[in-house]
Amino acid sequence: MPARWIDHKGKRILYVDYRGLSPDQVLKQMKESNDIVQAARGKVLYLGNIEDAAVSGDVMGELRQYAERIVRRRFTRLAVVGVTGAREVSLEAFLGMVGRSLVQVRSFATEAEGLDWLAE
Repeated sequence: MPARWIDHKGKRILYVDYRGLSPDQVLKQMKESNDIVQAARGKVLYLGNIEDAAVSGDVMGELRQYAERIVRRRFTRLAVVGVTGAREVSLEAFLGMVGRSLVQVRSFATEAEGLDWLAE
């Protein structure tokens, strides 16, 4: 499923579905979401579902660049669903890249919980 804008409780949120994707597919989806964010006006609320998504060294390298180029400058809040196992380590590394004080980032058990937090 491609990245897309959704409305939740009056807020416009970029939803990106990485569920079950291979590293190459994750990288492609990241590029697509990056293009959407670049084309958007103003700050962005973001929900990513990474359940069963594969994380590789290439993915982490691209996340590092994404954090520097896009997330710090354009995101206000970022919610992630599916942070379990090795992805917990990846999220902690990502938080270090982003800088916790610059962007609010939280993980959630369900998309509904993440959407509600983003819309607060």
